[in-house]
Amino acid sequence: MDPKLAVYLAYAVVTLALTLWVGHTLQRHGQAFLRDVLPTGELAAAVTKFLVVGFYLLNLGYMAIAMKTYDEVTGPVDAVETLATKIGVITLALVLVHLGTVLLLGRLRRQMQGQPTRVYAVPAAALTRQPADTPADRQADPRHLTPAA
Repeated sequence: MDPKLAVYLAYAVVTLALTLWVGHTLQRHGQAFLRDVLPTGELAAAVTKFLVVGFYLLNLGYMAIAMKTYDEVTGPVDAVETLATKIGVITLALVLVHLGTVLLLGRLRRQMQGQPTRVYAVPAAALTRQPADTPADRQADPRHLTPAA
């Protein structure tokens, strides 16, 4: 068998199995997450299926495009190196898609629960306190502490 053909077949089997495993995991755990966010379990199940189908289509399409190699594969060592590189690239692509989905769902969750989508670290006292005008006010203001003599 041609070593390049062996790489293509092994790549297809490994990446297909990896994509199916990640998709199944996302469907199983994502539905529980969406039940907390969405008003009904039926809607959560529908959105989960929608997201998983999109995940499969995106990753299988990328897998098909990324299958071709321009490297010369003449023996087993070249085949393993090429296969490892291709599996590494598809794994990173799966991670990026998964991370993007998690961030998107987290934002959706915050919006559905009425929380702001951005958190600003501004102390409440800074919003209500007026600047100190006199030296006595400055001494009482904890933002203007001076070391004791």
